[in-house]
Amino acid sequence: MSVVESPAPTAAALTDAEVAAWRRRFPTTARCTYLINNSLGAMPATVPHSLAVFARLWETKGVEAWHDDWLPEVRAVAELLEGLLGAPAGSVVVHQNVATLASMVLSTLDVDRARDRGRDTVVMLDSEWPSHGYLLEGYRSRGVRVEIVPTDGVHVDTGRLLAAIDERTLFVPVSHVLFRSSFINDVAAVCARAREVGAVTMVDGYHAVGHMPVDVTAIGCDFYVGGSVKWLCGGPGVGYLFTCPERRDDLAPREVGWLGHARPFGFEPQWEPAEGAMGWLGGTPAMPALYSAREGYKAITEVSPARVRATSRRLTARLVSGALERGIEVRSPVDGDRRAGSVTLFLGDDTEAASRRLIDAGIIVDYRPRAGIRVGAHFFNTLDECDALLDAVSF
Repeated sequence: MSVVESPAPTAAALTDAEVAAWRRRFPTTARCTYLINNSLGAMPATVPHSLAVFARLWETKGVEAWHDDWLPEVRAVAELLEGLLGAPAGSVVVHQNVATLASMVLSTLDVDRARDRGRDTVVMLDSEWPSHGYLLEGYRSRGVRVEIVPTDGVHVDTGRLLAAIDERTLFVPVSHVLFRSSFINDVAAVCARAREVGAVTMVDGYHAVGHMPVDVTAIGCDFYVGGSVKWLCGGPGVGYLFTCPERRDDLAPREVGWLGHARPFGFEPQWEPAEGAMGWLGGTPAMPALYSAREGYKAITEVSPARVRATSRRLTARLVSGALERGIEVRSPVDGDRRAGSVTLFLGDDTEAASRRLIDAGIIVDYRPRAGIRVGAHFFNTLDECDALLDAVSF
């Protein structure tokens, strides 16, 4: 099997000198061979200082920090994300996690009324992030039918997925990038088909944003969700949501919280949402997590998603070609156009044990059932690190 060559990226990959400079800004790279940024991105060196800023505000200003510093920071962090998502101003909000945001998105749907009108189906892939499926279990008792579209575990037959979306479809949650295989879905085609038949779409970009360009306007989704833990190198505790401005009046959440009110500190008895996506803010945000996450967002913005993607393609091509040369099964697309930033390797019955041996040797990866060893090299990783992993896993 040979690696499919794909067109050259529009941006230049980072030079060796630039990679070396960025490695100094991610201290984890000096302690181990960190190749699992698709699971937990390495920490920027500026995070401790940023958290100290939060702590000083809490210490010195107390409750007054909410008005002057913390709530403005909530909006500032959302603006950083808008830049990374190609989203209009005021269309992104931050939250604690995607599970909560997905629940809020589902609350926009009038399930009972839609079911009575014959729109009772959710269409999703068998390779979706399982949390979305867990959430949908509660809707089955309300007459919602979940249609699962099968895949081969690595790739998605886009035509088959589109064919499953019809006039009975109510909701389509779809991952931009599959978490097990790193396959890049044609989410624009999925959203176009859903819009054509009147279904609502939620694209999960957790495994996309931070290492590839994303343009939510071009995708045409109703909602786009994700979080900071992975390629954005922001750590746990921050999720984000894009809400399509043109659909905002039709798709308002029923699950809301006091800080999403137009005047939260007015403590008014009647609900009135804040302008734009801020009406989705919900309850009290996790401020320390925001101070941590913003440092990763700033780093990705500085490099630019296009250059991160160009660098990533070089690293994943090395991993794929090296694995195939060594007789290791690759459970990710060999086509660079359809492969995102991680590569999944399978070594038969020894796969999970091999992942532990790598970690014990200071080469940090992870293992996922029904997939294999996931390797997530980021823009501050090197070809030598990819080679070292391949040599170690094939030993």
